[in-house]
Parts: sequence; structure tokens; C-alpha cells
Amino acid sequence: MSNESHNENYTVSNYFARTHLANTVRIGGDEKEILSLAGLTSEIIKAPRARIAPQQLSAIVKANWAVGKDEFMGLASQRVKVGVFQLLAERLVNCRTLGGALKETAYFYNLITDSIQFELNVMSSQVVFGFSLPGANRESTSFLVEFLLLIWHRFPSWLVGKVIPLQEVQFEYEEPLHSEEYRLMFPSACRYQCDGNALVFERAVMELPIIQTSVELQHYLSEIPLPWFRKPDFHDSFTAQVNRFFEQGFFQEETSLDTIAKKMHTTSRTLRRKLRVEGNGFQQLKDNSRRDSAINLLADNRISIAEVGRRIGFTETPAFTRAFKQWTGLSPGAYRKGLHKQRLDG
Repeated sequence: MSNESHNENYTVSNYFARTHLANTVRIGGDEKEILSLAGLTSEIIKAPRARIAPQQLSAIVKANWAVGKDEFMGLASQRVKVGVFQLLAERLVNCRTLGGALKETAYFYNLITDSIQFELNVMSSQVVFGFSLPGANRESTSFLVEFLLLIWHRFPSWLVGKVIPLQEVQFEYEEPLHSEEYRLMFPSACRYQCDGNALVFERAVMELPIIQTSVELQHYLSEIPLPWFRKPDFHDSFTAQVNRFFEQGFFQEETSLDTIAKKMHTTSRTLRRKLRVEGNGFQQLKDNSRRDSAINLLADNRISIAEVGRRIGFTETPAFTRAFKQWTGLSPGAYRKGLHKQRLDG
């Protein structure tokens, strides 16, 4: 049985919405129509630090596929027809091990297109699974690289029923301004200006058995790209354990590192050190959880802004407003107005 679950309150950076929307408009999409499909407004899109739901980003990418008929979103040197991933996935679900699936992936893409070149490098203790995009404009393809690395970590993880531990993720470009988001996307360190784009993991992972069936795959395929944007819960990490406490409502103002450490039967010093090793800090995790919960609560007009603040631990509405504005760049009222303006205009 899979030990992977999803945080339903998880949100993603507005950067991805803006970038995918602009790219879809570039290839001929209608901005207003796409925003409507995604339940977004230009106000939300333009707010630099705003967050959106994975379902909203999924709607934008689906619109891109509908317009461009290209799974690589018009960013690679050649078009790869929508449906190619499904064809590959139907082959991979019949592989015996993860190693076999990764070998098949590299073989498959290298056979059908020259727009991407996969390489699987198996060494004595680790494996590097990476790709390059020959002929593509490196300046405009960073978010295609992000997209592909995300897919080829999360889909194989789904195939084996557990989140594949990564040693590091390598990017060939310089560290981007939104790199903080990578800590939410990948459960490992990220390295920049590398020779290529790759996922690095222990060699033992290659022996993990494929546990999903063709029936389960059909349900998975019916939902893509949404499964790639939902954040898997890395069950064995300290970050995941702390986040689960927050998801249960343990993010009130008075909740401290010491409180959570005691619930985890460890010391605050040990917990702080373990979180630091995973690239996270307690307060940041707490703020992220409160922010994402607030954004989801604001989507429900029946809940007052004061009540939203109270539910995430703010006894005073002005304090909640200040915190929310710091998190997203917008006040709770302006954020709610942006979420619902499309509905009212209709």
C-alpha cells in the first residue's frame, strides 16, 4: 500500500500561474477564457506573492495542451503530441522494477523525439536520471525543466507507491528568484549551474517494485496534470511530521517548537537541527501552513475574514491582516475579492 498522501490545503506559487498563463497566451490562448476556466482573475495573477490551488494551475496547463497540442508546451525544439505520456505510462506500469521503468522512459523518449535526450547513469552507489533539451532556448525553458523534473520524480514515486528519496536535484541554469518554492517541490537539496538537469538518488531505489495496476493508472491519467502539482506527503521526514501536526490545527499563535517537539517525543534542539538538515525552519513551516489554510478558507464567502483569522490562530483581525499581507502581498479582503470577482462579473 502507498504511504503517499496529499495536503489538501497545499498552495503553489503565483509565479507558476503567471508563467504558464503567459506561455499559453504566447501560443494563441485566450487569457480571459483561461483565467475563467482556472477560477482566477488578473488581480490574483498580478499579485507577486499570491498563491493558487494546484487545481487552478492544472487548469492552465490543460488549456495550454488544448491550444498547442504539445505536451512540452511549445518550449522544446519539436512538438510532442498530447497523449505520448499516456502511451509511455501504459508501458511503464507493466515494468517489474523502478530501474526497468526509468530505462524504458529514456529509451522511449530518445526513440520518438530529438527534442529531449534522457540519460540514465547508474553508478556504484547512486543513480543520475537526467535530460537535456537540444535546440531549445535555454532562457525560456527553465519552467519546462521544472515541470519535467517534477513529473519524473512524482510519477515514478506513484508507480512504486512511495515517495522516492532524492539525494539532490540538479539544474543547468542559475538559481532563479523563486527557488524558495523548490524546497516545497523537491525533498532534497537543489544545485544550480550543473552540466545538465537531473534527479540523483541511491542505486538501491532501482530495485523498488512497480505496484500500481493498469486500472489504477487509468484513474491517474484521467487526473493529470493535477497529481504532479499536489504536494506529496513525505511521511518519513521530520518536515512532514511537523506539517501533519499543523494540518490537524496545531498552528495556533501559542504553538511553539517545544510544543511540537514534545508531541514527537524529542527535544526542541533535536527537532530544530533535523528540520535544518531538511532545509526548513519551524516558523516558516508554521507560517506556510497558516497561509495555505487561510487562502482555502477565504474561498468560502460564508466565513468572515475575522473567523478565517481566528481559525488559524489570530485573536485580532488586524494582526491577521498584517500577516496575510506579508505572506501574499494582498490583504485578506482584496484576496477574497480577486477570487470571487470572476463569479460576480459573470
